[in-house]
Amino acid sequence: MYSQITLTSANNPVPGNTSKTVTCDTTGITEGNSGANQNWNYSGLVRRDSTVNTWVSSNTTPYAAQFPTSDVASTSDNAEYSYFTTSSSSLIYNGYGGAFQINSYSDAETILQYPFTFNSNFSDTYSSVYNNGIANSYLNGTITSTGDAWGTLVLPNGTFNNALRVKNVTVQRDSTYIGGFNNIVDFTSTSYAWFVPDRKFPVFEIRYNSGTINGTQTFSLKLVTYNPDNPTIGISQINTNIADEYVLSQNYPNPFNPSTKIRFDIAAGDRNTSSMVKLTVYDQLGKEVTTLVNENLSPGSYEYNWNAGTLAGGIYYYTLSSGNFTDTKKMILIK
Repeated sequence: MYSQITLTSANNPVPGNTSKTVTCDTTGITEGNSGANQNWNYSGLVRRDSTVNTWVSSNTTPYAAQFPTSDVASTSDNAEYSYFTTSSSSLIYNGYGGAFQINSYSDAETILQYPFTFNSNFSDTYSSVYNNGIANSYLNGTITSTGDAWGTLVLPNGTFNNALRVKNVTVQRDSTYIGGFNNIVDFTSTSYAWFVPDRKFPVFEIRYNSGTINGTQTFSLKLVTYNPDNPTIGISQINTNIADEYVLSQNYPNPFNPSTKIRFDIAAGDRNTSSMVKLTVYDQLGKEVTTLVNENLSPGSYEYNWNAGTLAGGIYYYTLSSGNFTDTKKMILIK
């Protein structure tokens, strides 16, 4: 039995976050059923191309002036940016900016509302007026989000219990009046995004897109994406000074109930670049309980704030591994 995952503002992006999105073969991949206690096995994904998305402070981007309410932006090429506003209650999309087009929403789009869990739902409308290079375009859309399923998700990088699936349905119309003729582009998208405990962003997504121009269908496609490198919730970099060596500190407090902090230092490699780091918790029998960190981290000092509220009291062990370094320490959870 697993407690249901709840999305909160901890899922919001912050400057410095990165995520790797891998496009996969769509053959034989379906979203499965809705409801509780589902099982989804996508362990055999055939991976294709990949992109790395980086989150930055919006005020450091070239188009910040057009998005004054945004606090973060994302980019995969340092040329085009998507702009967002984060808060304790929501994640809001404000539009995009690039060398060839800027679209700042007059009525922003709510991407997530918090808290959000199984059977949660919300709807939002959004709109903008922007120049498409020929004339002004009028964009209007509606998004409806539902926590429609939860269960066990199997991916190439592991099994995730208590995964939450969020279904998003977007209906959008883009109208442009040119030379006495109104050109109407309709776009619809239904997506299924899986969130798992302790990871900020969806780890897997299936999306169905279709579009028409003046009533004639112009495209219909299916997209499957996999996000193996996903920021960890609860970890923060507390010092960017380059460590001389790897260090795993004793958790504090210890004993604890239900939260404790685990600090560790990541040393610089030969090229002073990021290293693959894994922080894993085991029970007394050596069975893996959870993986707290499994991502590339730059050199420095880190702290992970772990809440073990769903676990039984007892002795647990946590192991830090990176390259040739491995260290393990004991901690005691009191209930």
